[in-house]
Amino acid sequence: RDALKMSMASSPARRHNLSRKWKFLFVFGEEWNMANDEAIDNHARLARLIRFLGHDPSNESLLQDAISLAIETGDAAAMRPLCDHLAAVTVTDSSIAAQAVYLMLASSQFPAAVAMGEQAIAGGITDPAVIFNTACAHFYSGNFEAASSLLASLTVQEDCPIDALLIHARALHHEGKLEDAAAMAEKAHDRGVAPPEVSGVLALLRYETGHPSKALELAYEALALDPQQLDALIACASANFELGSIEQARKAWLHTVDAHPDCGRAWSGLAELEFSEMEFESAEEHLGIAVNLMADHIGTWHMLGWIYILKSDSARARSAFEQAYDLDRNFGETHGGLAIADVMEEKMEQARMGIRRALRLNPECLSARFAEMLILQQEGKRKEAEALVNKVLEGPAPVGSSTRKALIEGWLSKHQSNIVAPPPGQH
Repeated sequence: RDALKMSMASSPARRHNLSRKWKFLFVFGEEWNMANDEAIDNHARLARLIRFLGHDPSNESLLQDAISLAIETGDAAAMRPLCDHLAAVTVTDSSIAAQAVYLMLASSQFPAAVAMGEQAIAGGITDPAVIFNTACAHFYSGNFEAASSLLASLTVQEDCPIDALLIHARALHHEGKLEDAAAMAEKAHDRGVAPPEVSGVLALLRYETGHPSKALELAYEALALDPQQLDALIACASANFELGSIEQARKAWLHTVDAHPDCGRAWSGLAELEFSEMEFESAEEHLGIAVNLMADHIGTWHMLGWIYILKSDSARARSAFEQAYDLDRNFGETHGGLAIADVMEEKMEQARMGIRRALRLNPECLSARFAEMLILQQEGKRKEAEALVNKVLEGPAPVGSSTRKALIEGWLSKHQSNIVAPPPGQH
């Protein structure tokens, strides 16, 4: 979900542009036209209109002229005071509210754009551009369900513009409706002439719905046209990693973090690869960047916690799992991770309670079984510990493409005693 946010962080014009048929500034399907007097400088005229509004703030006719001219000229400097003016007055005309949505979107004032769009729709405006604008405002405000609901009335149409299909696919993706999102992106892709972003989004969705080979094909299609397309880069790196092409995945992740250094998912993906290769120092460094960029991603905190477990740093392992716990208290692997930290600090009763909680939430919880194994080791019950290890060895590791066997054996190869004492200063 963080990659999607990053891939859409382009200019307002790029984010919100539609085909000419459904251009945002259309109201009731008609483009606003002003008498074209070549002797009049539109920017100067707009400045005069804004000054007049200062003297007559409730004049909606004047306000509509000013908004229309600001949109026509694309004068970003003039849009800001107009947005401030709209926030200070009560707009009663639905057509003004409809135009104001675009103004607010172009100024990245998304909650205000939502309010104006909903007012326009409630006032009876059904123009597709206004519906699309309002959906965009919901999307960039983080209300993906509301965005998807509005877009559904547009994307069902055969002549729906590609941009509407694309943002609907993204909204569905954010909702976790991966198959529906992929179908929407496929519809956009099938138009034949689509921007590389469409292939990139579809590549990422195909990867996330379990089709890594198809994801690679689509990712390369997008990257041939735009080597920096973020969705395609993430799909390319992720699919290569899943298919076992580790060095190709590494190259793709390194290119991604270089091109998009603010993408938390890219740093996390690079760290996941390094984790699977037991490159813990690099993984720790890159996860530190990832959690700063997307502190609400539980899986990244878990990965960081496992690195500290494997480095026998119980205090920092506990801190990472506590961050995950603050995000969701009902995740089994989090409770299991905290139980491991408890065992490492010889808090056995607390560890057993954590193990029970973890297994109630997830009977297959690796971290809980790992904690059980550590307890058995510490109690000198090596045969029971070995039996438990063998029971869970072939399952997937918490991250990466390696197996639990590789993870556990890697840890045991470094720690042959029952349990490693905590570093100095820990208790």
